[in-house]
Amino acid sequence: MIARGVRTWVRRWALWSLPRHVVIFVLLAETVAVVITAATAETAIHQRDLVLWGILALGSVVHLEAVRSIERVREGLRHNAPYVDLKSVWTFAAVLVLPTPLTVALVILTYVHLRSRLVRMPIYRCIYSCSTVILATHAAAAVLTAGLPTYPGLPGTAAGVFVIVLAAMLRWFVNHGMVVAVIMLSSPQTPGRTALGIFSNNIVEVAAVSLGAVTALAAVTQPWFIMLILPTLVVLHRALLLHQYEVAARTDEKTGLANAVHWSETARLELRRAERDKASVGILMLDIDHFKEVNDTHGHLVGDAVLKVIADTLRDACRPHDLVGRWGGEEFTVLLPGVSETTVVDVAERLRKLISVQEVPVPPENPTERIKGLTASIGAVTYPATGPALEDLLLAADKALYEAKANGRNKVMTVPHLTS
Repeated sequence: MIARGVRTWVRRWALWSLPRHVVIFVLLAETVAVVITAATAETAIHQRDLVLWGILALGSVVHLEAVRSIERVREGLRHNAPYVDLKSVWTFAAVLVLPTPLTVALVILTYVHLRSRLVRMPIYRCIYSCSTVILATHAAAAVLTAGLPTYPGLPGTAAGVFVIVLAAMLRWFVNHGMVVAVIMLSSPQTPGRTALGIFSNNIVEVAAVSLGAVTALAAVTQPWFIMLILPTLVVLHRALLLHQYEVAARTDEKTGLANAVHWSETARLELRRAERDKASVGILMLDIDHFKEVNDTHGHLVGDAVLKVIADTLRDACRPHDLVGRWGGEEFTVLLPGVSETTVVDVAERLRKLISVQEVPVPPENPTERIKGLTASIGAVTYPATGPALEDLLLAADKALYEAKANGRNKVMTVPHLTS
């Protein structure tokens, strides 16, 4: 009866609704983690190892409890990107001073604690994340075993510290790479820079690994010094939260694009730079045709999915230094620094054609049904030819957009004449 209940529970996991290649990738990673861990299970464990494990486990529990309220807010602000946490302070310290089986045990403990007390992530995500850290742990342990004759244990030479740095780099690369891989496999429309995560957050993760080496030193020499590390961790968590608030303040929640305020502020700065450098700037204003019919026919959730697909299409098709924003409703704006009047029309035409081939699935009533034939009308203007100020440019772009709508939609217009 219990076994049947467990099977039923597992079958309900959202994992099985993902594409088959994603499921295979996840299960393969978890299987490899289990096999490698089993192969190292016979490693000798001494009483001192158990004491060190207890110190690091206690530190991990106290740490996560101290930042519990912060992390719950951070999880709510997170979009489809790697979740940056600081558990590696404890798990990398364990890699350095403990036999691998005990390190794996600590990794499992941190994830069980994380899910039960802080972040209510789906169980399959928790298992996969734990598996990636376990694989990264084995990779780091392999480097340390090959490079440190005293391993497990801390080296006393500069060369030994270099080996630790190599192990830390490999650990981060394996863990982060596997997280990014599953994000890209399960959500191909996610921009690569979003999946990779914010650079500053990744730097914090690297810093946490470095702090893990200091934690290992404290655990071996003066365990009470670990108490001095905890305030630093709380401050780092608050810094991550502050950064997420800053990102949320300038980001449209539904699409992940710049909101109207942030887009306008950036556009004004770009126009001032263009005035100084005698350069040009292109601006596009784009409106999805017949979007109300999508909402009326399929509902607002499907409408939101259409907005997200259009947003991702625009962002992926533009250059890294262009800025795509959601102006409001089904309207989008695109800032194109350094483009001529001819180029801005060419870019608009390319975006219009890309939108026309997009398809959006209509779940859950009929998973095979897809919305096709999406179109957009676009108004295209340039600085300084169209006007000197952002307000002038936006009014002109809006007028061109209105003319595109009035002339049959699915067109690109400039002021004052039809261009396509």
